[in-house]
Amino acid sequence: MATTPEQKEAELLELFVRNAVHVGSRIKVKHMEPFVFRMRPDGVYLIDIKKTVERLNIAARMISFFPPEKVVVVSTHVYGIKAVEKFCEVTGCIPIVGKMKAGLFTNRTLKNYIEPSLVVVSDPRYDSQAVDEAAIARIPVIAMCSTDNTCANVDLVIPMNNRGKTSLPYAFWYLAKMVLSERGQLTPEVEAGIRPEDFMTEPALHQ
Repeated sequence: MATTPEQKEAELLELFVRNAVHVGSRIKVKHMEPFVFRMRPDGVYLIDIKKTVERLNIAARMISFFPPEKVVVVSTHVYGIKAVEKFCEVTGCIPIVGKMKAGLFTNRTLKNYIEPSLVVVSDPRYDSQAVDEAAIARIPVIAMCSTDNTCANVDLVIPMNNRGKTSLPYAFWYLAKMVLSERGQLTPEVEAGIRPEDFMTEPALHQ
């Protein structure tokens, strides 16, 4: 029997919850309130996982509007580096991982100056350099935000656990598939080759 869209969505939500995509922090800033589902007894805020998926789908649509070489994806977080590299390998977007060189989006005299049409960041706090320069250059920004992230200069918030060992890889895995789907490139064969484990940081890198 074929899986219904409702069953697929339920399985995805369960997968995200199992990998802590919905786990926020003990701090909740005002503009993240609409995305909070409840607070756990230990004081950690939990994010409405349906809103996470909804925003990932919107992000995929936005990314698909631009040529891949005009979309820059940034992560300086240890658990986001491999996820971003794999996402960009799958989608053809441009990765910036680790430390970002100052002036990359704003200083035309730099040899490696980039002029993206869209910037995606895994955490607006860790990746503040990219967000600030995108604002100066008037480039729209998509940001993965936890409950304690301020969202200044962010055009699309994806509410989620943006510091988790499995949450970032699973979010980028899903986003990669949805970008290809929006482009009409997600064949069953292609989808079978996009595995969550390929987006994970190797254990040796963060021990």
